[in-house]
Amino acid sequence: MKRPLSLGTIAGTFLHLLLLWPAALMLAWLALSQCNFFYPLDYRWLNIPATIAQYAPQNRHGKQNFVQTDAAEQARLFAEITRAINHQGAGLQALHYANPQGVDLGVFLTPDEVMHLTDVSKVVDVGQDVGLAALIAWLSLAAFSVWRRIPLPSLRALSIGTVTTLGVAGIAVALIGPMQVFNAFHRSVFPANHPWFFYYQDSLMTTFMQAPNLFGLIAAWWIFSTCLILFALWGGACLINRELRRYSRN
Repeated sequence: MKRPLSLGTIAGTFLHLLLLWPAALMLAWLALSQCNFFYPLDYRWLNIPATIAQYAPQNRHGKQNFVQTDAAEQARLFAEITRAINHQGAGLQALHYANPQGVDLGVFLTPDEVMHLTDVSKVVDVGQDVGLAALIAWLSLAAFSVWRRIPLPSLRALSIGTVTTLGVAGIAVALIGPMQVFNAFHRSVFPANHPWFFYYQDSLMTTFMQAPNLFGLIAAWWIFSTCLILFALWGGACLINRELRRYSRN
C-alpha cells in the first residue's frame, strides 16, 4: 500500500508545478505556433468550409468574394495571423487575400480586427515574458535541488498535482460556463473601448476561424502539448539528477 504524500512533498510539488505550468504553456504556445495550431486539421474537424460558404456571402463590409478563396489560401491567412500575433502585430494591416489563380481580392482585416489582433499580440508578449521568467526560475530551482541533493517530485506526486490542477480548472469552467469564461477573459485583459466581439457577417476573421469553436480546439491542443512538455522537462531534470548521482558514486 502506497503511503500518502507528506506535507513537504506536497509543498515541493506545488512549487515545481507553479513554475512548470507557465513555462510549459509558453513553450507549448511557441511549438504550436510553428505548426499553426494544426489549422488544416482543425479546418476539417470543424467543417469550416461550410461556415465560410454560409457566412462569407453575407459579409457586410463588401467582402463576399472570400468564397472564391480555397483551403490553401485560408491556411496561409491563418499562418500570417499566427506569425503577426507573435511579432507585435506586424503585417496585419497589409494582409490581403487572393483566389487560387493569385488574383488579389482585397484587404482581409478590418481596422477593428487589426486593433483586436494587436491587443492579442500584447497579451502574447506578456505571456511569453512570464513563461520565460518561470522557465528560468524552474531551471534554477531544479539545479539547486540537484546540487543540494533535494529530491525532485516523484512521477506520482507530479501526476497527482497535474491531474488536480486540470480537474479543478475543468470543473470551474464547466460550472461557470465556457462562454462566460471566454467573455470574462476578454473583458479583463483587453481595453474596455477596444472591440473584441465580431459577428460572422461582419468579420472574415471570425468566419474562417469559426470563433469561438476553433479557440476551444486550440485550447485542447495547448493543454495537451503543455502536459507533454511539462513531463518532458521534469523527466529531463530527473535524468540529469540520476546521472550526476551515479557519477558522484563512481
